[in-house]
Amino acid sequence: MIPYFLLGVLLIAVSCGKKAPPFLPTQEFSVKITNLRGEWVEGVVLLKGDISGPMGSKKASELVKGCRVYYGQYPLKNPPCTGCPIEYGGFHEFGSEVVTEGGLFCKVTARIRQQIYFFKVHLMGPDSTVGPPSNRIRLDVE
Repeated sequence: MIPYFLLGVLLIAVSCGKKAPPFLPTQEFSVKITNLRGEWVEGVVLLKGDISGPMGSKKASELVKGCRVYYGQYPLKNPPCTGCPIEYGGFHEFGSEVVTEGGLFCKVTARIRQQIYFFKVHLMGPDSTVGPPSNRIRLDVE
């Protein structure tokens, strides 16, 4: 009985220590959209932006697999205060077709008038890794 007790204490003493999480480290994707701008045209917001970040010898169209466009919507008569956090209602995902030689170009539906729309964009890299956010833009649609 005593040898089993000593063996148990020895196993506990040896097994103590910091353990790493049981997950593989996530890849970092640091390519992002800069100078995001938008324009509302007949129920569609045209988003454009420049692509910047470390791409090595690859073109943006080879490295970027798509983007995630987050959007928020508020009534024009009741806008959020300046500096208040913006609550994004969801996002749209787009494939690599949004990456052009000139940067990012995508169309997001925004049919409701008398609204304030907010947008930010995250590029997606290999294995759907999400990059850092772009600048936030505000569009007032009357």
